[in-house]
Amino acid sequence: MKREEAERIIMDTTMKIIAKNGLASFSMRQITDECGINESLMYRYFETRENLLKKCYEELYHKIIAVHKEVDIEKLQNGEIIEAFYKMYIEMIDLLISEEYRTLFYYEYCEYLNIKADRDVFEKNTVLKDIMNELRVVVPSTITDEEGRILIYYLIDMTSCFAKRIIRKNLPNNDETKEYIWRILQAGITNLMK
Repeated sequence: MKREEAERIIMDTTMKIIAKNGLASFSMRQITDECGINESLMYRYFETRENLLKKCYEELYHKIIAVHKEVDIEKLQNGEIIEAFYKMYIEMIDLLISEEYRTLFYYEYCEYLNIKADRDVFEKNTVLKDIMNELRVVVPSTITDEEGRILIYYLIDMTSCFAKRIIRKNLPNNDETKEYIWRILQAGITNLMK
């Protein structure tokens, strides 16, 4: 087995196990048992548990950042905030649902990072800062920086919450559900901007 293929199997197995059982009970031994891969080989590829988890996290993180770039800046600049965020919402919920166990792993790991490190991810995410800067220009008299952050986090967090519900089959995966969720998000965004 080539290294790239072995790494892919290890990462997929890691994300599936954590998506199903959570991060608290995760061990490297579970991966070696499940994959039938020698433990020393796994450590040669990833060196530590943290490196493995970080590599798994980064796989979806880069896709999510690309979706955040889907905010229609021109619409935002024209004051069409709801319309600007709609495309990002659709792209994000579709991505999260399609990634299934990777999404469940991703948010489990995000919680772990929030507990492990007391830091502000917003400050390190240049895409979110760019969206915030455009939002500040569009509605400078009605929205503070903190309110803008809340607005962006609301959209991202609620989208991920509903995507997880769809992945877990608590909600149907269809266009009607996604449009209804958008109406809920839109009502929240509208109220947050008052």
